[in-house]
Amino acid sequence: MSRSCRLRAAVVRRRGFTLIEVMVSLVITGLVTSLAYAALQAGFDTDARIAAHRDGAGREAVVRALVSDVLRHQVEGVRGGDDVFVLIDRSRSDGAAADSLRVTTRGVVAPLGASAPWTVDIWLSADTLRVEGYPLALDATIPPLSMRLPGVTSFDVRALGRGLAAVWTSSWPESDVSPDAFAISMARAGMPPSSLTVRRGLERSP
Repeated sequence: MSRSCRLRAAVVRRRGFTLIEVMVSLVITGLVTSLAYAALQAGFDTDARIAAHRDGAGREAVVRALVSDVLRHQVEGVRGGDDVFVLIDRSRSDGAAADSLRVTTRGVVAPLGASAPWTVDIWLSADTLRVEGYPLALDATIPPLSMRLPGVTSFDVRALGRGLAAVWTSSWPESDVSPDAFAISMARAGMPPSSLTVRRGLERSP
């Protein structure tokens, strides 16, 4: 074979790809595809977490507002009368607070503070905070109250006694009269703890 023929044959051979070049190209393409998919999936996961956080924060805001109204407009009660505030200090097996409340309040329906009284129960069941209530004067036209806030890991309630020398306490022996104020601490999975202090007629968030 002449020299010119050999050169043409070499040029023809160099126009294609070797097996090694093909394999390297496939590996690089696979890595790029995997990285792109991982980045896309991470974006989807982030969006899902943000949406879940927003949904959880929205639910908590609704429950927080309701509990504030219920406690702020609680019936004061009279000594020797019916129960208006029952606080049970409880703890779960892991030591987390799981208190429960039963209150008589005028803070469920409008006009707040002047409406018919309701009995409202607030308690932690497993990992769900539940708020349920019904009007004392049973009325078939008024639906009962029922709200749930999932993902709650602790629920702690303290009551402020009456008088100038009053102190915060985790129990309340006088169920026929209401405390002057209430302090609630709550923790939710994946969210920072929240607290709420309510005085009858006033509210502040520390």
